[in-house]
Amino acid sequence: MTSGRDVYEQAIGSYNAGDLDGLAEAYTEDAVLVSPDGTAQGQAAIREHWSQEKAAFPDRAMTIDVIVEQGDTIAAEWTWAGTHTGPLVLPDGTELPPTGKRVEGKGMDLAQLRGGKAAVLHQYWDNMALARQLGLVP
Repeated sequence: MTSGRDVYEQAIGSYNAGDLDGLAEAYTEDAVLVSPDGTAQGQAAIREHWSQEKAAFPDRAMTIDVIVEQGDTIAAEWTWAGTHTGPLVLPDGTELPPTGKRVEGKGMDLAQLRGGKAAVLHQYWDNMALARQLGLVP
């Protein structure tokens, strides 16, 4: 039987490889992704969320720093880095043109699994730190 940790690490592997179909398969059909960028509901909407991020930061990568697993719940702290070379869709729907800036930050995922897939994923990171690195705020 595959552990929740294995499921999560496999999803991060798909993310880092740019395998959006593989990443979308890590979620249940009715999954919910809640992040500072907003909420995406359903596997197709979540795939689109990751597609937009990949377009903005094609070289982005996530490194898992810590994982804690308890039953069907995974908590993971990670480090994320990428170069802003494509349009970034902001939470209000506007697009930020590429800045060419390299950004890095830490964040956290809290995932509830069902049937070996993510049913609910809450992500947390510091949007202001990202905005500063992109030159949007002093």
